[in-house]
Amino acid sequence: MGALEIKALYIDVYFKEGTEISLVYEDQQDGYDYKKGRYSLRRFRLKGKGNELIIQQFKDGNFITTYDRFILKLHGLPFTVGTVHLDNEPVDPQAIKLNGDNLIEVGKDFTELHLIGI
Repeated sequence: MGALEIKALYIDVYFKEGTEISLVYEDQQDGYDYKKGRYSLRRFRLKGKGNELIIQQFKDGNFITTYDRFILKLHGLPFTVGTVHLDNEPVDPQAIKLNGDNLIEVGKDFTELHLIGI
């Protein structure tokens, strides 16, 4: 029987005025490979203010996860998303599958997601 393959990592994102840091650590879970750098440590920095939210990602380690995208569930946004920048490039909200449930789908290797309200 094989291991369950994860296609996407779901992350709940709660709006906050100011800055918050969150971590996601992953490895093979079967030994000491993490000592050889075979792990994935993702640090997310969230910056919220007024009508914008910035999520930055920093990654360490060389473990490759099975999923290729994040699905972010946004909670408590005090604005309606109007403009979206992904890695400093404007993107159509449809391209990240932004919907009325405040779900956003982005590739796992993004470095910055910037949401600006209308």
